[in-house]
Amino acid sequence: MDRTVRATTSRRRLREASQPRTRPHLREDDDVSLADERLPMAKPVPLQTSSSRLSAVWLGARSAQDGDQDVVRAIRNVFPRQPAAARINREHHLLITDVFAQRGITQILDLGCGYPANGPYGAAGPLLSQNTHEVVQRRWHAASVTYVDNDPDVVNARRTEIAATASQTRARTLLADITDTVDLLDQLMRDAAVTRDRPVAVLAHDVFPWIPDDDAVRRCVASLREWLPPGSALSVTHATADMTPTWIQRLTGVYAEAGLSFHPRGRSFTTELFGDWEDLYGGPVRVIPTARHQPGHHESKAPDFHSAGYAGVAIKPST
Repeated sequence: MDRTVRATTSRRRLREASQPRTRPHLREDDDVSLADERLPMAKPVPLQTSSSRLSAVWLGARSAQDGDQDVVRAIRNVFPRQPAAARINREHHLLITDVFAQRGITQILDLGCGYPANGPYGAAGPLLSQNTHEVVQRRWHAASVTYVDNDPDVVNARRTEIAATASQTRARTLLADITDTVDLLDQLMRDAAVTRDRPVAVLAHDVFPWIPDDDAVRRCVASLREWLPPGSALSVTHATADMTPTWIQRLTGVYAEAGLSFHPRGRSFTTELFGDWEDLYGGPVRVIPTARHQPGHHESKAPDFHSAGYAGVAIKPST
């Protein structure tokens, strides 16, 4: 997932696009700290327009880079529901994380994690301004959370935030490209960030649309499914054009103008990612609009096009 891409077009084209248009698995030794203060900062790179920073804007980030504003205006113009879709996706993320914690899954792998929810690019409001580790560790203090992103700025922000609460936080952040699954799994095993003696919950929320190669997504997920121990969970959300084809086509064009590769996909593609795993609640995997997936979602009665994406959650069988 390439979440930070150099813009290949001028600001003039973006300004034109933005003009108004008509129309319990715990062990006694689990309290050993995995705090990020032992990990080095990633090498800084110039801040360019990135999906991570744009996502933070939709969640009400308290600060944003000036260079993002043209892109933000253009996106709002072609797809006014983008902020709502991002909030729906984030609330689902927090709800399903809590469900995994309730089920006793105490290892969480958060792929394409994005910026901390309570940092400079954090979400506004108490509902969404929670981090993954804060949700799961309310139920299991010794639970471990591993954040993964390929954006060095995101990784540095995560490591800084976690280091500030190292004595209370069992979490770490890895700099990795998830399409290089061999390297990702090697890092996880080498650093003992995740162990295979108990289930792991993998969160892949709004990450695969930023990978242009369909086969790369399939290979990545297939490798993870094979590697994960029985009882593990896979949660996926994926943007789609099924509900609003015209708006999403325009949105994809704006992202392309900004140098960002955005690939919404259909329900069948997302369903295929779960292989022969079973739905979280039994039976075939349900892949439905994100806001309707989890009971208690504040937007569960909203029209499907507000979600503009699908959600599915599956469990690896024991045999």
